[in-house]
Amino acid sequence: MINPWIQFFLCAVLIVFAGSKLTRNAAIISENTGIGSAWIGALLLPLATSLPELVTTLSAVALDSPDLALGNILGSCLFNLALLAVIDISSGKGPLTSIISSGHIITASLSIIAICLVALALLGFIYVPIGWVGLETLLIALVYIMGSRFIFRYDQRNPVLAAGSKEIYRDGDRVSTKKALTNFALAAGLIIITGVLITSAADRIAITTGLGHTLIGSILLAISTSLPETVTTLSAVRLGYVDMAVANVFGANFMNMLVVFIADIFYRQGPLLHAASGSHLVSAIMVIIISTIVIFSLTYKSEKQLGRIGFDMVLVLAGYFVAAYLLFRSGGTI
Repeated sequence: MINPWIQFFLCAVLIVFAGSKLTRNAAIISENTGIGSAWIGALLLPLATSLPELVTTLSAVALDSPDLALGNILGSCLFNLALLAVIDISSGKGPLTSIISSGHIITASLSIIAICLVALALLGFIYVPIGWVGLETLLIALVYIMGSRFIFRYDQRNPVLAAGSKEIYRDGDRVSTKKALTNFALAAGLIIITGVLITSAADRIAITTGLGHTLIGSILLAISTSLPETVTTLSAVRLGYVDMAVANVFGANFMNMLVVFIADIFYRQGPLLHAASGSHLVSAIMVIIISTIVIFSLTYKSEKQLGRIGFDMVLVLAGYFVAAYLLFRSGGTI
């Protein structure tokens, strides 16, 4: 049997490759078919780049590991928010929240609402199963459906979030929709296979190292499944489309909340969030705090910097490392 660490990193490399192909072809399909620009920055790209999270989370559910599943989702949200600091440093145009659209507040706020529902379930004060699915995840699905409609309508009135998306994929007109769909399906198939394998490796690593499924899922597995978001985001920044990059970050976090609902459907032992460890509250609360900091900064538009990074992004990075430290100190069992 192959070493779990080797298996893990080989799968991570394949996820980066497949994720970049998936994202590019999703944008080409959007451009060729005339789908609204909102779906590119805040909804369509996250739908594509969140496929690794979906596959690995469902694989963890199949392994009867709710902590690995939820740790992957919340850890991915944390890592995505940390990407905002990378965008700030890479853009070189001044403090990030002072140069991007305030429209990102909508997606960030919707994500906070959904994660608050996750936190309430983890606290265990209210237990209302509907069949084998928890009430909280059904509400999360409702927030996603209604929120997507709000994002779409806002983008129609304020198309700045997706401005320049066609130029990011400016060679898209050379690829037919049929070919893009084929490439999309092939990339998706590769991600499904590697997603299963990387989850299996993470499960073995958690057992052999004794670090626990919560810590491994929240840090190691979450970072690997967030690699497509990283590739897409940094590509957009490199081409100067900062708003597009930020929209992808918040859109990916919002999409991850829908993954919680899907995972709960497939976890037949009962409500997923009530089966998971309370230690995930650390990640959930830090996602809420960091997202709130960004929302405040998008409203206040501070110009303060520490070198090449805005002061608010320093707080974002600090929040990520504090969460990682607390999870490590707890051993994943608070």
